[in-house]
Amino acid sequence: MAFDSRLHAAYLEEGPDPNEVSEEHLRELDEAEPHPIMDFFRGFWRRTIFLFKLSLLFALVGAYPFSVVMSHKIDDSDIVFAKGQAWAFPESGIAITKIARELEGKGWAEDKPNWHPQSRLTAMPAWQEATADGLSEFTRMAAAAVPDENGEPDADLIAASRLLHGIPGEDMRPRMTAAAEALNRFDSRASRGLVTVADRRVLAADEARMFAGWAEADQDDLSTQIYQESTGWPASKQDIRVFYAAKARAHIALQMLKAARLADRDSLADADTMAAYDKAEAAWTRAARIRPLVVSNQKGDGAIMANHLASLGFFLRDAQRTSLELAERLDQPLPPSEAPETGEEVAQLDPAIASAAH
Repeated sequence: MAFDSRLHAAYLEEGPDPNEVSEEHLRELDEAEPHPIMDFFRGFWRRTIFLFKLSLLFALVGAYPFSVVMSHKIDDSDIVFAKGQAWAFPESGIAITKIARELEGKGWAEDKPNWHPQSRLTAMPAWQEATADGLSEFTRMAAAAVPDENGEPDADLIAASRLLHGIPGEDMRPRMTAAAEALNRFDSRASRGLVTVADRRVLAADEARMFAGWAEADQDDLSTQIYQESTGWPASKQDIRVFYAAKARAHIALQMLKAARLADRDSLADADTMAAYDKAEAAWTRAARIRPLVVSNQKGDGAIMANHLASLGFFLRDAQRTSLELAERLDQPLPPSEAPETGEEVAQLDPAIASAAH
């Protein structure tokens, strides 16, 4: 046929009849093995797909716990003012910086919705709540030490104290922002001489006594948790809350004491006062800088697990003692040679100045 003539000869050839394949040939086909290279790539592909599926499973299961861990951040480093940044009332600068750290860092944990990873944290909410309450108490004390012309506590500091005291169920970010603005207004008025700041030694003594009271109260809370029957391992959630609340107040006390020392220029020449400042700062530093990887409230007599609550309580006891010693030293008058000289005293010492004054 003409059609068949156009086909290639190979298409016209008849292949072997399958029925005629020998049994020996069939056995050879059954026993045939793939090429080693192809066998390697086939196994490699199967392992790759298995590892991909396994990694995807771990990623889906571990993504949320990993987000919880990464959302935790407690900044207990020293507060250092920027170069050229001057505060008429250094304690207000410390408070504003503390507020900014919490709001601009990982955010306020209690403001997050229930599904957010931070809502599963225990230490960070306790740290932030104690920070706000500690700053609120401090500004209330400072307001009483800086009365207005009518003898009433300073309005801006009182407003800041009320705003810093959180209300359950209410977002803290707007309250903390408003408190920082109130503190900034107070410092601005102080820089213009519109605020009569109390004697720095008297104010520093009041601060030291207040911090000693914090240390005593925190020791009681820590002792309560230490002697309670353990409900969690290595520590219960309440153990962690109490630990980080005490640590937060210790950090505030340390930073405020440093600010008070910076502003207490009258005591710079008094070696005893400076030594008392050094001891108090060293004690509060040990309490504020304790950084366990995992908080443990075990007996502490084992080879591995410690009792971090007991360690912090010991540091706070030392901080309480040194704070009271500092307050006692600040209550004492400066030696005559170290007291700041007034114009009349200088005139009495130098007859030439006295005659010039007349």
